[in-house]
Amino acid sequence: MRIAYFSDTFLPNVNGVVTSICNSSKMLAERGHKVMIFTRRPKDSSKPQLSNDISMVYFPRMGIELYPDFDFALPRVFKMFFALCRFRPEIIHIHTPGPIGVVAILFGKLLRIPIVNTYHTTLPDILGHIPLPNIEKNRVAKHATWTYTRRYYRRSSAVIAPSESTKKEIEAQRLRNVVVISNGVDTAEFKHAPIQHKEFQVLHVGRISYEKNIDVALNAFKLFSEKHTAKLKIVGDGPDLEILKKLAVDLGIDAEFTGRISMEELLKAYNSADVFITASTMETEGLVVLEAMACGVPVIGVNARAVPRIVRHGENGFIAAPGDVRGLADCLSKVFALRKEKFSPNARRTAEEHSLDKSIDKIEKLYYNLVARKLPSQ
Repeated sequence: MRIAYFSDTFLPNVNGVVTSICNSSKMLAERGHKVMIFTRRPKDSSKPQLSNDISMVYFPRMGIELYPDFDFALPRVFKMFFALCRFRPEIIHIHTPGPIGVVAILFGKLLRIPIVNTYHTTLPDILGHIPLPNIEKNRVAKHATWTYTRRYYRRSSAVIAPSESTKKEIEAQRLRNVVVISNGVDTAEFKHAPIQHKEFQVLHVGRISYEKNIDVALNAFKLFSEKHTAKLKIVGDGPDLEILKKLAVDLGIDAEFTGRISMEELLKAYNSADVFITASTMETEGLVVLEAMACGVPVIGVNARAVPRIVRHGENGFIAAPGDVRGLADCLSKVFALRKEKFSPNARRTAEEHSLDKSIDKIEKLYYNLVARKLPSQ
């Protein structure tokens, strides 16, 4: 099958969307499918290549000053159209609802190609974190964002929600043809191989930005470390890195900020951790949560969106209320007292339920069903 992927974000950016695109496209190619990815050029104008089996089509990029490290592709319409005509995709799969996705939908309708959209991010959440005066309270802006979301995704043959909670949220916006398929974690790469160490180690992995509520995790670690000897490792890069480094110094906590690291170092970080913590309230699935669990690491998260569907309180981790610094600190203390080994088997089993292999099986089935269904004239 010939599959065209579309995304405004791609390497060298590291985020859940990019990880999902890289993992799924590579496995689809390994299974014999032809994959072409349409995306934007990086800031340095390089052209990252995933493998020889995956074709790339790059477009100019446009940055967003108010939301650092996020950018859009500026699709050249004729270039995209002729590339699609040459490639002759049987499926169009879009991963971001920006300009490249809009143009991909138009061409999908014109060429009568089934269109799949994955709902990776809730746009009104992003809107609420853009640093404009009172933007979070601006009902008109949020209403406009949901209106765009509905009109955009309704033009899909199918919408993939990475979790049941995400499916319910978008179906409440009167979207239909929604199917739940996890982004999937590569359980062959992320595996339980614990590395022994003396100190109790707390880990956070992800984009270093305000919407991830890392300041809440830092304050929770501060309370926890007043009673226990421990080290906090923050893996990732983003616009708030220096701000959070300063906060860690002000709090007087033992925190290491690694920045962006290699896959080998990431696997080492997971397997060195005694517990993984996230205070994010906007996860449509939480891929880093699954990566941690695949390595047998219990997870502490908050009761928001998809996280409590993965983190089962007392079994593979613990759940606190959103923004509850004391509650998160208490959860850290519970893992400290019970130790990682008590949770590791359940954590690993949870990750295996969301394995990349299983996700690609479901995606392939969806693709074949859509291709087999004769599309009406459009």
